[in-house]
Amino acid sequence: MLKGLPIHFSKLSFIIGLSLWCSVASSAILSPGSSITLSGTTSTIEPDLAGTIIHENLIGFEVTDPSGATLLTGNYLDRVVRSSNTNQLIFSGRIQDLAVTSENSLGIYDWLVTGFSGYLTDVDYRSDDIGDLAPDQATRLNDGNDILLDFPTELEPPESSLFSSIATDAALFDLSGSAFFGIEDFVNDTGYLLELNGIAAPSPVPLPAAFWLFGSAMIGLIGFQKQCRNE
Repeated sequence: MLKGLPIHFSKLSFIIGLSLWCSVASSAILSPGSSITLSGTTSTIEPDLAGTIIHENLIGFEVTDPSGATLLTGNYLDRVVRSSNTNQLIFSGRIQDLAVTSENSLGIYDWLVTGFSGYLTDVDYRSDDIGDLAPDQATRLNDGNDILLDFPTELEPPESSLFSSIATDAALFDLSGSAFFGIEDFVNDTGYLLELNGIAAPSPVPLPAAFWLFGSAMIGLIGFQKQCRNE
């Protein structure tokens, strides 16, 4: 369970710097130093988004106040899909299972993911999936590494977000990325920054061999167990 720390800003966009200059467009292609308006997409609209889920991880988190009291809990669903058409990777995420465990009123305004430097990014959200609130704008920082997703209003418990969709020209991934959530406590006028590590991100090299060997060993073990049952 990962914890958010209090900060003096209510929005993550302030953290990355008010001096960031971005051009605004409605195209889904998001270049470094630019911002786009999101309208939602589906695999019917963009057939390249259809594919096979090759990685999925549910990461729990909580936000605590300075005394250690829990204010907000939730889960982040981290997903990677390999396109059936292009064989390239689509990185997606969803904030879900939000619950307030105090009398405070907390909401998530901003959502930033890292690890995209050097890769093409076609950004939107999936309107064909379940969820209550979708980001309406995406910004890619000047170095191209970070992508910031802005909600039109705060995401509040028990709401969940729709899946983001970041289609790339990457063929491989690792777990070197991070995700950051900008959270505001409306009652106490306090902001929190939540950081999650181990998020899937594009990579020029595959995951360590030990990871795949472990997976192969598990598959082999399952096959051995099935064979034993049949004998």
